[in-house]
Amino acid sequence: MARSEALKARALMRPYTLLYLYRNRLRVDTAQELLAGFGVAIAVALLFATLIANSSVAGSASEVIHAVVGPANLQLRARTTDGFDEHLLTRVEHLAGVKQAAPLLEQTATITGPHARHVLVDVAGTDVSLATLNGLAHTLPLVALSPGGIGLSRASADALGIPASVTKTKTGQMVSLSLRGTRSSLKVSAVLGSETFGALSHAQVAVMPLARLQQLAGLQGRISRILIQAQPGREAAVRNELLGVAGGRLDVAPAGQDVTLLHQALGPSDQASALFAAISALLGFLFAFNAMLLTVPERRQAIADLRVDGTKRTAIAQMVLFQALCLGFAASLVGLLGGYALSMGVFHQSPGYLAGAFTLGKGTVIGLQPLLLALAGGILATCLASMVPLLDLRRGRALDAVYSEDGIPGNGLARGTQRSLFAIAASLLVLASALFVLLPSAAIIVCVLLALATVLTVPLALAGVLHTAGAVAERYRTFTLLPVALTSLRATTVRSLALAATGAVALFGSVALGGSRDDLLRGIAGYTSHYVAGADIWLVNPGDNQATSDFSTDHHTASIAHLPGVASVNIFQGSFLNFSDRRVWVIAWPRGAPLALLNGQVIAGESAAALARVRAGGWITLSAQIAAEHHVGVGDTLRLPTPTGEVPFKVAATTTNFGWSPGAILMSRADYSRAWGTSAPTALGVDLEPGASLSLARNAIERALGPHDGLEVLAANARQARIDASASEGLSQLGEIATLLVLAAILAMIAALGSSIWQRRISLSGLRLEGTKPYRLRRLLLIETTLMLTAGSLTGAIAGVYGQAVIDSYLKRVTGFPVAGFATGRRPLEIFLLVVAIVLVAATIPGWLASRVSPTLALDE
Repeated sequence: MARSEALKARALMRPYTLLYLYRNRLRVDTAQELLAGFGVAIAVALLFATLIANSSVAGSASEVIHAVVGPANLQLRARTTDGFDEHLLTRVEHLAGVKQAAPLLEQTATITGPHARHVLVDVAGTDVSLATLNGLAHTLPLVALSPGGIGLSRASADALGIPASVTKTKTGQMVSLSLRGTRSSLKVSAVLGSETFGALSHAQVAVMPLARLQQLAGLQGRISRILIQAQPGREAAVRNELLGVAGGRLDVAPAGQDVTLLHQALGPSDQASALFAAISALLGFLFAFNAMLLTVPERRQAIADLRVDGTKRTAIAQMVLFQALCLGFAASLVGLLGGYALSMGVFHQSPGYLAGAFTLGKGTVIGLQPLLLALAGGILATCLASMVPLLDLRRGRALDAVYSEDGIPGNGLARGTQRSLFAIAASLLVLASALFVLLPSAAIIVCVLLALATVLTVPLALAGVLHTAGAVAERYRTFTLLPVALTSLRATTVRSLALAATGAVALFGSVALGGSRDDLLRGIAGYTSHYVAGADIWLVNPGDNQATSDFSTDHHTASIAHLPGVASVNIFQGSFLNFSDRRVWVIAWPRGAPLALLNGQVIAGESAAALARVRAGGWITLSAQIAAEHHVGVGDTLRLPTPTGEVPFKVAATTTNFGWSPGAILMSRADYSRAWGTSAPTALGVDLEPGASLSLARNAIERALGPHDGLEVLAANARQARIDASASEGLSQLGEIATLLVLAAILAMIAALGSSIWQRRISLSGLRLEGTKPYRLRRLLLIETTLMLTAGSLTGAIAGVYGQAVIDSYLKRVTGFPVAGFATGRRPLEIFLLVVAIVLVAATIPGWLASRVSPTLALDE
């Protein structure tokens, strides 16, 4: 009585009273509160994992790049893998304002270790001057730069299956290095862990003496770049002096330029991942909101009891907010742990398709911002859902209005409210459609509106399903349990809607995200098939999917051309070019090879005309994003910074990015050879005579190359499969998010269903008291669950098809990826059946337990 009087008198409750009331709620409704918290935790885990995954690639790579450059703030960099004369180092060292300078030669190579395991690595050749600069060689053991050996990072050694202790033996571990068309055997001189290699230990890199790498690469006297540390306050002056040294043929850039280039390269895929993550986070928090809605009836009844007892509105609001904060904070902490586990497992990866152009780390970087966003989102979702019962505090509303509603108290939803919610949903759909047409870049907003419209449509959809089921029950009187199920669902409208809405959210996200990823992969596969159609058999450096690493043709072209069944051998060229803030893929196609790779990729211009112009020379095609950045269109002139200086080209067409996120430029091989000052191929394409055996020709080519040749011989379909696999790996996070969303939805629905069935114990015990057998109760629960899932899941699947079209448009028009034509196929139906089947099977456990409830429970109540 004293406590009741205190509640009446105070506008706000004491902390002890708040704790007492929440402890009492946890004691009475433990299972319900745990299940609601489980839904919140799932949402937080999903958001936190995707945020970490998006930031970790750039974050870990930045650590690697900074570990290489050390305190250097400028660099002189070659525009080609052939590098430049190392004598420029002396000239740079004597520039006024230069404190220190160090040379570096970098090459991409493939290392093959025990059991034929291989890994693509960035090999750095340097000398002790970089140790003085405190860059790559800081704390590096001298044995790592011993003649005839190669030092491997811990990540590279692990990929090859080489333990750290192997370097301590007298014989050491031998590996094979395939570099620029040649193969060499080297001894592993050191396995470099974090204690000696820092962040570089998590990247797939290797180090060796500069002179040795120059010899193996056939680049005697050449280096890739010079890292420069300018004296304090002299950076601008040194930069101007370096521009004079570069002579328009080398790049002068900040030492950490690769960080900027990588952020740009990750931009389109990050945009796609961010879109997927944002939608997943929204849907996850809708899961949490729906989970909390299941607790609304009990909370409304508790509030009514407190109001009848005389507790002030402010005190009730304080109690509700306190309980929401407690539940939200605890559940969000659990979600953060789950998200961290997901980021270390499912999402722990690097975008392998960028490995040929960037040195990537594999560490997981957890920033403060993702942690705070996920934590705040979980708490906010819990608080918003907990505020729904506070509507009963409106002035003019009866203190115990909840007990006068039809059905179980707190579960009612008037038909007028259903129609109002649908009207709001229709308005959101119209707004989303207008944004979709007028502003493709607003895909996230459009999908948010579609998701909200989907949830708001569920009440009317459920009412429609119940009406249809009612008509079936009227016609087929033998379905005796169906009318009982309908009565039960109408008496627990809010709970039913929470479950149905969870299914709608699950299907919307799964169909939209999964379908868009499939369209994206099909688009990339379509481009790849046209790209490899340039030859029947390809000769490339191992792992060089973009064909950007050159090699010698001293004997390859002539010897292969005379093999039986070979019609011709074409030389292909290509490289990566740092253009503005992009590392662009330059593709140089020979005149004799078909330019089928333009099929379906042209955005502005005409394919046949563009093909003719590129072959004629002086014309290029480029990705639409590059054209927009430089404000050029078809027929305009664009100057490219090539190794021989700036060269003007006219734009024949704008295209997709060919699956390379920074963008691509296509030109003729003749133009490339002149502008890049080299005739060295980066790939050889072999065309066979009609009827010639592909396997016999490939085997003959391999014999002609000999055992010490470092090139890989691939049939066109094998090369396509290799490239598609790399693209799939780089975009696998999108699929993992879509899959994880389905799993999270299933878990959230099972939790929500378990909570709902647990709350039905009293009503079920009443049926037991009337003589209903447990097996009939289980059938009753199964019918109810099926009706709820059908209403929500069908609504979500239909909306998901629209969401897929929105995301497809965004990926193609904003990120530049080649996206195949919109196609849904059987996916919505398959996901619908999968989700419903799994949830129904899982529901049998709580259903079996609830069906055995004691009849005396109804008498006790």
